[in-house]
Amino acid sequence: MPVAIVMSNGSAIPAVLSENTESALLDALRNLSDAPALKTAHEARQWLQSLPAPSGWFGSPTEARAHVQRMHEPVPAPSGDEVRHARESLSMSRADFATALGFGGNTNTRHKLMHDIEVEAVDRKSGRQRVLNAQATMRMRALLSDASIDAVKSHD
Repeated sequence: MPVAIVMSNGSAIPAVLSENTESALLDALRNLSDAPALKTAHEARQWLQSLPAPSGWFGSPTEARAHVQRMHEPVPAPSGDEVRHARESLSMSRADFATALGFGGNTNTRHKLMHDIEVEAVDRKSGRQRVLNAQATMRMRALLSDASIDAVKSHD
């Protein structure tokens, strides 16, 4: 029994649809006011992936629940060495990497922030070690995944 979770950009409440067949689920998605013209289940899956989390197409309610449960798990902060290695593997400057992770400020501020995270510096005011927050960690993982997918595509 396929399940779709649809988080529209304008609502905080997801639509959870389930049908007995993939074609019936595709029809249900087509009936949503926000849905684009969906010709195939593949197009529907891609559209759902473009929506805010936890949107997606799942083969069963159990699979959908597992996806949602993963969102409740804490995101461990990577070590400074892991952050440095990620940045270097993407061939990015510290300032550009900070921007890609969602940090603002001028070039020097972003560079210093990433330097402090990479060397695991301690913030003078709070006394805490500088680490990536959960959102920046997720963005870093996404950047690394994108680069790996691009590498796989080039071998096709």
